[in-house]
Amino acid sequence: MTLPPRPPVEIARLAGRTVALERVDLARHLDGLWESVGRHRHLWAATPPEPFADRDAFGVFLRERSARPDQVLYAVVTEDGCAGLFLVVSISPQMGTAELGLVYGAGLQRSTAGTETVVLALRHLFEDLGYRRIEWRCNSDNAASLAAAKRYGFTLEGVLRQHRWIKGANCDTAVHAIIDRDWPAIAARLADWLDPGNFDEGGRQRRPLLEAQP
Repeated sequence: MTLPPRPPVEIARLAGRTVALERVDLARHLDGLWESVGRHRHLWAATPPEPFADRDAFGVFLRERSARPDQVLYAVVTEDGCAGLFLVVSISPQMGTAELGLVYGAGLQRSTAGTETVVLALRHLFEDLGYRRIEWRCNSDNAASLAAAKRYGFTLEGVLRQHRWIKGANCDTAVHAIIDRDWPAIAARLADWLDPGNFDEGGRQRRPLLEAQP
């Protein structure tokens, strides 16, 4: 049986309750993305790009990455403006697979909006486009990214030893994935956590994401 190809990832905007993903447009998003993530060198410590010398260098990076046929870049926009960069990469419509990547500014880290960003992307890929498998890859010593993958429902499948050489050092890559048959239960748990009733008047969660039940 031949696998029918899935649609390409090309939607310009995904909107939720606390956040929207907008396809990167340098005229609209460059300044905000530079302020929230581009100029903060520590956010790029575990990624192949070098810290950016200035706003223009960051703009070149965004322009070049946006031009690649197998990836889509989104600005993560909250009521306060651009708060992070979200990437869908290694997109294969023929196989129905893709990988998520993100660089969050301080306001998105371990936040409701940060979680909703991932949910919006996963829902679109699985439910609207019918993709079969979505990956989350990170350095195996990146504790924050490992914990985030677990919170979002990704399954750790293994570690690729010395998979990459980044900034003068060997890097082992931890490979996580959600496949289509996993998604309904994960979607229900994430929706349960994101429900406004799970937050008190100060916006604090009543129960952690890993404890949320569908």
